[in-house]
Amino acid sequence: MGALLLAAAPAGADQPLPVEIIRVGAESAETTYTLTGTIEAVDDYPASFRDGGRIVEVAVEAGDELDRNDVIAQVDPTEANARLRAATAALQAAEAALVQARQARDRATRLLDEGNTTQSDLDAAVQAYLSARSDRNGARARRAVAARAAEDTVLRAIEPAIVTHRSAEPGQVMAAGQTVVTLANRGPREAVFQVPDIPELGAFLGSHVRLSPLEGGPGPGTSAPVSELAPVVGGNGTVETKVRINGTAAQLFSIGQPVVGVVTLARQTAITVPWTALTATADGPAVWTVDPADSRVRLAPVEIGAYTDGGIRIAAGLAEGEAVVGAGSQYLFPGREVRPLEGSE
Repeated sequence: MGALLLAAAPAGADQPLPVEIIRVGAESAETTYTLTGTIEAVDDYPASFRDGGRIVEVAVEAGDELDRNDVIAQVDPTEANARLRAATAALQAAEAALVQARQARDRATRLLDEGNTTQSDLDAAVQAYLSARSDRNGARARRAVAARAAEDTVLRAIEPAIVTHRSAEPGQVMAAGQTVVTLANRGPREAVFQVPDIPELGAFLGSHVRLSPLEGGPGPGTSAPVSELAPVVGGNGTVETKVRINGTAAQLFSIGQPVVGVVTLARQTAITVPWTALTATADGPAVWTVDPADSRVRLAPVEIGAYTDGGIRIAAGLAEGEAVVGAGSQYLFPGREVRPLEGSE
């Protein structure tokens, strides 16, 4: 549908006015949106010490990649090691006492068999053995707790992960459970965008977005689908939109990296008219349509869907196949007879 850039000269009202006449038809339309956002981890979690203490070392920085059991940080182990030594000594003493009690029980059993002691003496020896065994078991459990506490003075990665934020420094006294660093696994990542609350927003969900580093930064691009739209509009009038990046493509971007996302949405078919066709009335926008029976024009109120470089997208008011006046519409009045400019229809 091309618009003829010919100015229609006024003619006598009794003569048909030559104008551009366009047969409108529904066309598929696409709109491309360019968004700016950042890469975030899908799953992140805090890492902290089971017990509090004064930090003596933080071995990582934000952005570091960790393998399982890599050291993250350490608190002063002096007290924990002292408790472990004491618990170990107590366990050794309990083990020795248990050995002595077992020997005394066995001796009392043998003497009773020989008739050289009484049943009450054997019962006392058995009771002493059972008590010593219980003491040994308790000492063993306390030693295990002390050993775990000593191990917990070193904070280690529980899986391959990336450090996204560091919250502690050497010399800082940390409470039990207080976050030292925030970690993210090396799995999927998300590009997070703030998208204006536009009518087409719902069509974003599931659409593929072409992602690339902002301002031509390092790294190739990839394509990934919109996986989530926030259910509420933010205070700045935007909706948080997430694009999930799976598989090896997730490793193309680093967490916190700025990215550009380009998404093209296919709209429903729409009627588009040239800019020259649009006029206005007291009630709003309108176009001139031509009655095929007598070639006379009338004003048809329309609802504008969007303004584009190629013309005006009409949301309502026109039917496919109607004849609309383009160039020359400024000379019209209701009932004016028109004829097409050469090559316009």
